[in-house]
Amino acid sequence: MTLTLERQNLFYQSDTLSDKKALFLDSLKGKSLAYKRYSKSPLRYGGGKSLAVGLIIEHFPDDIKRLISPFMGGGSVEIASAVELDLEVKAFDIFDILVNFWQVLCADSLKLYDELYKLEPTKETYAIIKEELRRHYKNEISLDSLTLARDYYFNFNLSYGPGFLGWISKIYEDKTRYLNALQKLKDLGQDSRLQNLSVECESFEQVFRAYPNDFFYCDPPYFLEGDSKMFRGIYPMRNFPIHHNGFKHELLAECLKNHKGRFILSYNDCAFVREAYKDFKILEPKWQYTMGQGETRIGKNRVERGDTDNIKQSHELLIIKE
Repeated sequence: MTLTLERQNLFYQSDTLSDKKALFLDSLKGKSLAYKRYSKSPLRYGGGKSLAVGLIIEHFPDDIKRLISPFMGGGSVEIASAVELDLEVKAFDIFDILVNFWQVLCADSLKLYDELYKLEPTKETYAIIKEELRRHYKNEISLDSLTLARDYYFNFNLSYGPGFLGWISKIYEDKTRYLNALQKLKDLGQDSRLQNLSVECESFEQVFRAYPNDFFYCDPPYFLEGDSKMFRGIYPMRNFPIHHNGFKHELLAECLKNHKGRFILSYNDCAFVREAYKDFKILEPKWQYTMGQGETRIGKNRVERGDTDNIKQSHELLIIKE
C-alpha cells in the first residue's frame, strides 16, 4: 500500500477536523519551505494562495463546521478545505463569469472537460475564444453557462500572466501541457468531496450580513496606496482591474471588526492594513508569488524599490481573530 493510500484510509477513518487537518498538513510538508504548493485548483490565478494553503489552514480552529469565503478567486484554500478537510464551504465572488466557471465545474465537470478537450491550444483557437468571451463580457452576445465556463478557462489558463481577456502564452500552446491541465480539472470535478463546495455571486458586505457568526477566510484585493509594494490592480485583469481599483477596503475592515465569528484574513503588508487590523493577531508568513513565474526580467518599479532578482517574494500578512 502506498503512502498516499495510507493517508486516504486514515482520512476516512478520522472523525475530527483536528485529525484531518494534521494529516493534510503533514502531506504538504516541504524541504526548503514550511509547506509545498497545494495544486488542486485548476486555475492559474494571479494572487492565488497555492503556496500559502498550509500556512493558512494551520491556523484554522479545530471546532469549526463550515467555512465562509467572500472572495473565491482561484480557490486554493476553499478547495483544500472542502476536499482535504471535508468542510462545508460556502464561497462567493463578485465576478459573475468566474463564479459561473466554478458552478459549472462543481455541477458537471465531465461536460466541461469534454468541451475543452475539443479545443486545440493554438493562437488561432485562442483568438476565436477570446473574441467570443469579449463579446459576452461587453454584453454583445449571451453565452450559455457551459460555453462561458469553457471560454473563461481556455482564455484565462492559456494566457500570459495569467489574465482575463489576455494574450496567449507560448508556454501553454504545448498540447501535452494542455491535456495534463484538463486531466487535473477532470480529476477535481470527479472527487465527491468537491460537493462540499458551493459558489455564488454576491458582494462581500452581503455575505457578512448573511453569515454573522460563521468562521470566515478572506482574501480580498490588495491595498494599492500609500507604502504598499503592490502598485497595480490585477482583478480580473491588469488592463481593466474593475474588481480591484476602488475596492472598499475601509468597509471590509468595518465588517470584520463587527463580525461576531472568527476569521483569517490574508492581505498585503502596508501601513493601512497594519493600522486597520492592529487589534487582531498579525503574522508575517513568506511564500513566492506565482504570477509571472518564468519571467526573468526585473521591472522598473521593482528596480526602483531595490529588488535585485526576478523572484516575486510575498509581502503579505495573515490577520487572525481567534
